[in-house]
Amino acid sequence: MVLLSDQCEGHSCIIVIMADTWFTSDFHLGHFNIIRYCNRPFADTREMDEVIVDRLNALVKPNDTLYFLGDFCLGKHDSVAAYRNRLACQTIHFIDGNHDKTTR
Repeated sequence: MVLLSDQCEGHSCIIVIMADTWFTSDFHLGHFNIIRYCNRPFADTREMDEVIVDRLNALVKPNDTLYFLGDFCLGKHDSVAAYRNRLACQTIHFIDGNHDKTTR
């Protein structure tokens, strides 16, 4: 929450700006077979990952709060960190899904 104090037509004003809260799940970043299993319209994981991350970053801003409800990505710890670093949102609460073994 951000509080701004200002003068509004001679009166003191306080403007409260609250960050948005978002919920999402099942990105399956780096998971090639999910493209086939779920009929996702991508040629490969590079394209899928780029589109998903770009769309998320277009909506969820750095000061927002994101709850990720499982199945973020497939891969080792380095992959998880690399995917996380591509997201603009600074406050993300991860809940493990069945494919999130390396995030635990």
